[in-house]
Amino acid sequence: MHCRDGAVPRLYMHMFIHHNMIGTYCLLNNKIIKATDAMIPIDHIEFTYGFGVYENLRMRNFKIAHVDEHIKRLFESADLIHLIHHFDIKEIIDATLKLVEKNNIENANIKMILVGGENPLLYTFMLAPKYLEKKEYRDGVKVISYHHERFLPQVKSLNMLPSYIIYKLAQKQNAYDALLIDRNGNISEGTRSNFFAIKNTTLYTPPREKVLNGITRRTVIKCAQKNNFEVSEQEIPLETIFEYDGAFLTNTSGKIVPIRTIDGTSFEKISLKLMELKKLYDAHLSKEA
Repeated sequence: MHCRDGAVPRLYMHMFIHHNMIGTYCLLNNKIIKATDAMIPIDHIEFTYGFGVYENLRMRNFKIAHVDEHIKRLFESADLIHLIHHFDIKEIIDATLKLVEKNNIENANIKMILVGGENPLLYTFMLAPKYLEKKEYRDGVKVISYHHERFLPQVKSLNMLPSYIIYKLAQKQNAYDALLIDRNGNISEGTRSNFFAIKNTTLYTPPREKVLNGITRRTVIKCAQKNNFEVSEQEIPLETIFEYDGAFLTNTSGKIVPIRTIDGTSFEKISLKLMELKKLYDAHLSKEA
């Protein structure tokens, strides 16, 4: 390919469709394009350095849960890493609703990736939703622990290499996720989830300034408080975890996921109050759908 005046042509990398991606169309800067046409310049330094933020949203029955909150947090994450952009919440919501209509898919996860630079890029696309088996909700999941502290934990950034590697280690041990343990031996969060412990009708969760303040985390807390549960933000040492009645993880796809086993040691049973809260939260989401 030749250019006038000896200019070097700009090369682009196609954003190849992964097996989890669904729908013929995606958004680039709030404009609908074919997913096969999505591409990014090969010399986009901000993209290659991971200077960006992202959000995962859940859509059920064509309705996107907590869409305003997710986009506000996308902007909060961008602000915290000094990523300057020109995008507007209403424009993003309107464009995303048009994408849902264009793809005509009823249930999906929606991913937004905002990449910084001189000309910021916003990609929005749809992914196949991930479902846990009913028995995993009933019997709880297995997790492992791993000593690691995330850089800028309040930011949902593209700097995901450590979490990716740790999550893969958990998968190799047939675990649902890994609990990240800080330098003081306290549980902070999962690689892709927030962490709670429960005792009687009180929920315990790490201080919000030390973790990603997940949208599901926030809405679970609100739901719990509306239904006579107490919520305490405090440090939770890994060595004392089995002094609680139980523990669970929260994330967009799994909602409330009970934990049964940590590093090979198990809770005696899944807490009845935990299961009560799960039912209350499921009902809360159903009303919104």
